[in-house]
Amino acid sequence: MPKTTTEQADHVLKLREAAAESYRIDQRVAAQIDPRDSLFMCGFWRSGTTWLQEALTALLEAKLVFEPLYNCVPDIKTIYRRNAYLADRKKNFLRLYMPFCGEHTLDGHPLHEFFERALRSALPGRWVRIYRRGLAESFRTRVVLKCVRAQLCLRAVQNTFGMPVIHIYRDPRAVAASAEMTSWKKMFEPLSLRRQLLKPHDGRADFFGQWRDEIMHYDEQDAVSRLAAYWALTEKFVQHSYAGAHSRIVFVSYEELCRRRGKLVLEMLQKLGLAPIGEHDSRALDSDSSSTSEQRRGAPVAERISGWKNVLSGAEIAAIEAVAKYFGFEDRLVS
Repeated sequence: MPKTTTEQADHVLKLREAAAESYRIDQRVAAQIDPRDSLFMCGFWRSGTTWLQEALTALLEAKLVFEPLYNCVPDIKTIYRRNAYLADRKKNFLRLYMPFCGEHTLDGHPLHEFFERALRSALPGRWVRIYRRGLAESFRTRVVLKCVRAQLCLRAVQNTFGMPVIHIYRDPRAVAASAEMTSWKKMFEPLSLRRQLLKPHDGRADFFGQWRDEIMHYDEQDAVSRLAAYWALTEKFVQHSYAGAHSRIVFVSYEELCRRRGKLVLEMLQKLGLAPIGEHDSRALDSDSSSTSEQRRGAPVAERISGWKNVLSGAEIAAIEAVAKYFGFEDRLVS
C-alpha cells in the first residue's frame, strides 16, 4: 500500500536523523583519513560510476562519498554563491556545471579546502551519504569518492592530493539512451554548451575556444546532439590533462567492465596499488547499482552494452556517431 503523508514525513525525518548521525561519525574519524589514500572516481553521467563505486566500496570495505559537486551540497552551494558568474544561475544550469581548474594544482583555488574535506568524508549534508549501507559504514577510514562533474578539474585535484583515480567512460550512444530512460533526459534539455564551456571567466574558454564554431553549431541542435558534444568536449579535456604524463590513474571502459566484471576490477586495484579487504568477491559487479533505471535492472550484458539500439532513433544514433567521430572518439563506439 502507498505510504500516507504522515508515514512519508516520518520516513524523511528518519533519513535526516540517520544522515546527521553519519556526519557526526565521519567528523570523528576524519583526522584518521589521509586524502592520498582515498579512491577518486570520475566519469560522465550515466556511465556506470555509481555501479562501480558501490562495488569498490564493498571490496575495499570503505565508505562512499557520493557526488560532492552536486549543487545541493551545502559547501559547494556556498562556493558557487561567491562566484559572480554562478551566483544567480538556476539549478538547471548548475546541475550540469563542471568546475574548472587549468592550473597544475588547486593551490589558491576555492575548491582546495572543499576537496580536502570531501576526500576525508568531512563534508556535511545528506546527499554525499545517500547510498551508505548503514551507520557502520561511516566508521570506516577508507573513502571511495565519485563525481560526474570533476572532469575539468580532475588533474589539478590529483596533483594536489596524490590520490588514486579511476576514470570510467561509456559508448556515448549508451549514455544518451540511459539518459532517455531516466530523469536526466529532462535535465539535459536546457544544456547550453556556450554557457558551460565558453562564458565562465575561469580559463576554460582558453581551451574550449578552439572549438568555438563547433560549440555554437551544436548549441542550435537537439538535446541529444548537445549531450553528445558535452560528453566529447569534456572527455577531450581529460585526455589533454593526462597527455604525456605518468600518473596514478586507470582509464576503463564500461563495456569492458560489463564483460569482465570482478576480474577487471581486481586488475585495476592492483595497478593502483590498492588491495581488497578479506575475500576477493568475483561477483563484485553482478548487482545493479542504486541508480540503475527500472528498465535496466537485471539486464544481461548484451542489453547493457547494446540496448541503446532499441531506445534511440536512427537520426539520434547518426547524430551521436557523427559527434564522436568528429572529436576523435570513434574507438568508443562499441560495435
